[in-house]
Amino acid sequence: MFASVLNNKSCKKRMRPCPLVLVFLVPLFVAACGGGPPPVDRVARPVSIDRPQTQQPSDAAEQEAVVSVVEKTADQQSIVIALMLPLSGPEGDTGKALLRAATIALFDAYDPRLKLVPMDTQADPAVAELRARQAVEAGVSIVLGPLLAANVEAVGDILAPTGIPVVGFSNDSSVAKPGRFIMGFLPEAEVKRVVDHALDQGLGNFGALVPQGRYGNRIRTSFGDAVADSKAVISAIESYPPDADALFEPVKRLARYDERRNDARREVRFLRSLGDDVTDEIAEAVEDAEVMESVDFDAVLVPEGGALMRALAPLLPFYEIDPNRVKLLGTGLWNDDGLLGEPPLQGAWFAAPDPTSPKAFMTRYQQTYGNVPPRLATLAYDAMALVARMAREPFANERPESEAADIAGSLSGPDVPASVGDARFALSRFITSEGFVGVDGLFRFLEDGTVERALAVLEVHRSGFKVVDPAPASFPAFGYALKN
Repeated sequence: MFASVLNNKSCKKRMRPCPLVLVFLVPLFVAACGGGPPPVDRVARPVSIDRPQTQQPSDAAEQEAVVSVVEKTADQQSIVIALMLPLSGPEGDTGKALLRAATIALFDAYDPRLKLVPMDTQADPAVAELRARQAVEAGVSIVLGPLLAANVEAVGDILAPTGIPVVGFSNDSSVAKPGRFIMGFLPEAEVKRVVDHALDQGLGNFGALVPQGRYGNRIRTSFGDAVADSKAVISAIESYPPDADALFEPVKRLARYDERRNDARREVRFLRSLGDDVTDEIAEAVEDAEVMESVDFDAVLVPEGGALMRALAPLLPFYEIDPNRVKLLGTGLWNDDGLLGEPPLQGAWFAAPDPTSPKAFMTRYQQTYGNVPPRLATLAYDAMALVARMAREPFANERPESEAADIAGSLSGPDVPASVGDARFALSRFITSEGFVGVDGLFRFLEDGTVERALAVLEVHRSGFKVVDPAPASFPAFGYALKN
């Protein structure tokens, strides 16, 4: 981890970020420069900052207590924010990218009170639990991260009695609780959004090819729920292992390929038996097509990404699932330029945030740091920007008393933190009907700790992703009773 020591006095004078002076400390301690912070509901103009130099912390530095760093640099006006990420180990590159994204948001905030304290979880729940205890000792106001579900759960269990909220970057809804919010892109919401769009377009018979394991089970359940809410049906569903060499049989079963091919062969034999020139021509056409009947479904969900999706896609037409007749549907895992050139995916739909603002942020990040960040980097930016907004805005009487009372009344029970930490980050401030607008568009937290996002439906083209159904501009109002 690294530390940035900023000269706030000179920053205030020049009203722009100061050069980063990298010092070897654990954890990284970052302070924003002075000035009026921009709102979270827009992407600030790019701010030129010096590119950090990469260093690796020593084992001795790793043992330094976070509380000592905070005691030396924080004052009574400081708002100390712990940023828990895997900055070393197999997830280290992703963690460092999220750290850089959060740092950009910190510079955009221009708020000298904000003190960012990155803490390395090493993607290990035991280490994450230790960091949570250190964060409590340090007197942090809020924790951003961790990245992985098990780490979010470990940190949340430690912090729940303290009233310190957690905004994790996981997309696993099972670890969300009141006061333990998650910002990740939930596949359940993406499935519902793209299925709803397909239904609106008149498609009513669905198939699905889902991965084995917990993620696939979540997809299967949400897919079933989305279809069950309509008069549509699911005609076929198959699962596959995470092995490119083992994909052939699941796709073949989904397509009923052997059955359809045998039907076609029987038809060819019958046509040949008639001994007529016309029927012979028909028989030849059936032989060329290999199968005679189309599949039962008019849309198929394939919630896969990356190299495995590139292996799956050509198998669909190979086993006579014709993309010209069957609409392919996906999730946010398709939000990958590497899939744009896949012929079977041309014209396919998937649900994700509107790409315009995230693309601008990715370009800005690349210009600043010299490499392309992972798609998840926007989560760290939006989380840090949200904290800056909450720190800046007045929190007394900011909503009608009746609404505030409804929210407060809903946030009670055994899963709700027993005490209240920094009032600027009270649970009720996270839960608003209108939500917040960040790089990834409109989002809001629900009482159970999950996130709801306004998603667009995108269509795949070689030239890029085209928005075919824009994200809604607002959320419907909701009540504040805790969900069962």
